[in-house]
Amino acid sequence: MGNNTKTAKHFSVPLMKQNIKSNLVLAVVITLIFCMITTVITAAMNMMGTTTSPAVDIEDAQEQFYSHLFAMAAYKQMTGTELSVDDFLETDDRSTYDTVFEMIGSQSEDLKLSSDVFADSIAVLTEADGSVDSYVEQFEYIYALSDEKGVFSDEELSIDEMMSTMISGMGMDADQFNKMAKMDRTSMLNKMYFTVMGLIPLLIFVVIVGNSLIASQVDCGSMAYVLATPTKRSAVANTQAIFLILAPLIICMLGCGVRIAASTVLTGESNIAMNAALYGGMYVLIEAIGGLCYMGSCLFNQSKKATAFGGGIAVWCFIASLLGIFGSEDMVNMGVGIEELGIFNKLTLVGLYDIKALATVGSGDVNYDFVWKLCVLAGVAIVSYTIGKFRFQKKDLPL
Repeated sequence: MGNNTKTAKHFSVPLMKQNIKSNLVLAVVITLIFCMITTVITAAMNMMGTTTSPAVDIEDAQEQFYSHLFAMAAYKQMTGTELSVDDFLETDDRSTYDTVFEMIGSQSEDLKLSSDVFADSIAVLTEADGSVDSYVEQFEYIYALSDEKGVFSDEELSIDEMMSTMISGMGMDADQFNKMAKMDRTSMLNKMYFTVMGLIPLLIFVVIVGNSLIASQVDCGSMAYVLATPTKRSAVANTQAIFLILAPLIICMLGCGVRIAASTVLTGESNIAMNAALYGGMYVLIEAIGGLCYMGSCLFNQSKKATAFGGGIAVWCFIASLLGIFGSEDMVNMGVGIEELGIFNKLTLVGLYDIKALATVGSGDVNYDFVWKLCVLAGVAIVSYTIGKFRFQKKDLPL
């Protein structure tokens, strides 16, 4: 009676089922942690002002707001008529303001003044900062100093120069202070999430799973039972690699879905293309590190050596990325970074994960610098998986 059992040459369904069963709890825990971190960071970014208008829109609104205040101030000096932002917002009859804006605006072709434009600028500034009172107070100083000259220098005085002088008097660098004021905090938080906080659970997953798929089974002797079945080594290598490729993909897709959903709930909109690009880049990075962990698992027969190899690479990538953040432009501008630490961004695979370039996907001006960097990461993953597979097929196993 012949043996009808087929030998698995390229892929083993029973082995894949065993992988899913043995790593299910870990995968669920890592996914929950990853999604929780994603939700918290998304909410934090929203609270820090991700829903406000872009900086350029706010600057335009400020310029329009000050132009209208100047028109109101000039009219008050000429006629003595009391005009104010509060009165403008409360009154139903804005004919006086229309007259003022038309009269002052007619003196210059560059000035486009109207009640509607003034109301729009107030709305933008209110949405951005919650109140326009601070802008009114700042205008008071600007207007008061506009016709004044220094007693000793005989030069025109300005609010900007006054602020710079006060900041310098306190022992601070005025240029650095201005950089801090213009710094995009949400962008910095986004970078920390994708290169540090969000990577931690995924790195833990690929290190543990990468070791358990090959080296751990060889070390404990269970690989002998796997190869005793009609399953070739090539099928074992392929199946384990496919599991390590698909599992992080699913986790990243779920995380991306959570971020899009959270953004939609909190802000009413979400840039799907940008989020897909960012999480796609994160997945390629994780696969580059996961491929190295898989290769280590295939190279070594002892679990501790494989863990030391893959875990060491993952830990180094994490530490170098963390140190690299403190050398980033944002941290240096805040005064808490050290520019020289930026060298660590060039000493880790995470440095090839270009957050700023990927974040331009979905906009009108896409920075394609991320393409070659992701190709390098993908190349690392492919080479690592290939080396690991052929090494496992050829080496002697202590079965």
